[in-house]
Amino acid sequence: MNQNLVTPGPATRAPVFFWITVGLLAMLMLGGVIAALLLLVFAAENINRSGGWGWLLVLGIYVVAITGVCFLCALFAAVSLWRRESHRRLSTAILIISGLVVMALGPNLIRAVNNLRQQHAEATATGKGALRPAAGPGAPATTPPAADKSSSPSGMRDVESRQILELKTKLWEAIRAKNAGAFVDCFHVEERFNTPEIREENRNQVEMLLQGETVDVEIRDIPDREVIEIMKIQHAKPAGLIRYSLFPRKMLQIRQEARNGRAGRNFLIGERNGKWYIITLAGRLT
Repeated sequence: MNQNLVTPGPATRAPVFFWITVGLLAMLMLGGVIAALLLLVFAAENINRSGGWGWLLVLGIYVVAITGVCFLCALFAAVSLWRRESHRRLSTAILIISGLVVMALGPNLIRAVNNLRQQHAEATATGKGALRPAAGPGAPATTPPAADKSSSPSGMRDVESRQILELKTKLWEAIRAKNAGAFVDCFHVEERFNTPEIREENRNQVEMLLQGETVDVEIRDIPDREVIEIMKIQHAKPAGLIRYSLFPRKMLQIRQEARNGRAGRNFLIGERNGKWYIITLAGRLT
């Protein structure tokens, strides 16, 4: 009696790497949703008040996360196919899609990192002196006349300190009087953005700031990481793009009492014709 021999096919293994891949994708989507909700609830107002640059930072971080997770998903999906795990069609789809995402975002991400490293190196090489712009032909002088009379660095610093002190005095007077209009008068707004609507918008923001209890007004150097962003904005092309109303030279911080400690609001400040102002971007606070 002949018996039909059945040759068993290749055995499939438990889909360990497949479920790892699915878990990574789920974590990416769930983490993105949770992070977006937390930002909208707790940080949206502060980010919008700062000019909205924080949203670009968050988007950049999420793009980095997407690229990294998709790289791992492609790797684990390939291992799952090599191990002959079940769900091979889904693993193949994940491998193809993840590979396309990595190929689309990876080169751009590498270029962005290289550009940031190059700009950081240039900013470090030029030092803080890069914050003082060179006056072009016909450009208004940014160095006060009193400083021209003294060629010594100490003399120039003394003049600069007195000019900054004058700005701090005006701000303190406005803060003590809760006078939002006097505070807004310390802003430097480009003529094309100097409209009643923008002034009213700035005034409303200052009124919210003056509701707190201010304990100090400090002048600080601009951090190196922000210097890089400033240089990118000020030297962006074409020349018609939005720029700061003045070249940022220092950072002014208004420190206030808060329920859980102390809070602060930072402003960029710059000098024009011997006077210092709070800098605006497209007429609005930075």
